[in-house]
Amino acid sequence: MERGVKECCGLNIKSVSFGELFLNKTMLFAYLLLAVGVVGWFQLYGLRFGHEFVNTTDLTSVANSSVDHAKMMAEALKEQIFNMHHIEEVPRQEPWGIFVAQYTYLLYGGSALIFLVALAELLGLHIAHKASAALMTLGISLALGGMTSIASDWGNPLNIYWMILNPQPQSGMWMMLPLYSIYIPFTFIEIYFLMTNKRELARKLALPLVVVGLGIDIAEFYIQGILFQLNDARHLWTGFPGLWVYFLLTGALSGIGFALVYAGLALKDKDWYEELKAVLRKAGIIVIVLVAAYETVSGLSSLHEAPFSTMFWGYVIVGLVLPLVLFFLKQDVLAGLLIAIGTFPARELFVYGGNAEPMTNRFGMGPEAFSTYNVAEIEKVVYESPHSMEVMVIIACLGLGIAIFKLLDTLLDVSNQPH
Repeated sequence: MERGVKECCGLNIKSVSFGELFLNKTMLFAYLLLAVGVVGWFQLYGLRFGHEFVNTTDLTSVANSSVDHAKMMAEALKEQIFNMHHIEEVPRQEPWGIFVAQYTYLLYGGSALIFLVALAELLGLHIAHKASAALMTLGISLALGGMTSIASDWGNPLNIYWMILNPQPQSGMWMMLPLYSIYIPFTFIEIYFLMTNKRELARKLALPLVVVGLGIDIAEFYIQGILFQLNDARHLWTGFPGLWVYFLLTGALSGIGFALVYAGLALKDKDWYEELKAVLRKAGIIVIVLVAAYETVSGLSSLHEAPFSTMFWGYVIVGLVLPLVLFFLKQDVLAGLLIAIGTFPARELFVYGGNAEPMTNRFGMGPEAFSTYNVAEIEKVVYESPHSMEVMVIIACLGLGIAIFKLLDTLLDVSNQPH
């Protein structure tokens, strides 16, 4: 066994100093991103919980009143906490915003990267055995960063808490409980068996593990598709055909971009670096073509008003067209960087565009408007730009994903696994 390496449960864990673990260049960069987010979180929760949002005289006056009055006061309190202007939350009548855009960007990108690696393992690709541990670890790290983004809306963890106490399987939010409680641990199990020194056991369990892992990945996208389609108030979301397929394809595109950027930064010295780039290049070309085909029928391309038109064309040019050209020129890392950048406005377009049309006819009784829209003067489309504090939070979520990966890589050396 190498000097400075200890074995635990079949894993080689590096013995590193505090400075090597927490003060390397990557971690310092992650801390910078997290520090930006701390400012955003402080502002967000300060406005959320640190202001005089209830008239204490009125609250006192109903304290000894009827149960109905107490319930009314509780509802008023809830409205004040979770419907403040410019502080994002996700009640049915309010638009979702950039927290959800970041959630779908990092979570689906990371999840699809895990899916692609598992598929490559199942197909027996030679390069998969060399890069799978690192890429799966990158995928789950990004997914955890995305979950932190949506958890910054306190309505989500509070709703999940109450749904644990009062299970509601028919609820889209409740679906996330079994989803993540199975998906996240199982992904770490997959990574463990890719890295374990118990090679014989790993070989015996490799095939069934990958097959089950693929099934869980598909179920994850399928449930997410159902979750978003349950939001009938969001006009364009419900019109997406096969929403889970859209999530898988666009997530795969983001995941390929993340993988190429990581490869260019950390794997240049590997003798299999060019082979990995070639596989990712081929996958990138195929996925770009499939995404472009899907977007022609998605409906969001019909949003010509600013800023949706800017999001759409930024996504098409930066995330699809230029990377495709660069792939043919074999400028793979640059193509991956543009994909990583260009697929974020795609998520913005999906989330904000899904709220763009304020009128729906969900009940067949004519169009209806929700409280967030000024019913006295209905606009053709509605867009509420993200607050600076929200932008700072999503920057931190990216930093968290980078930090999680770097910590795991430093301790477990996932970038240098023996094959």
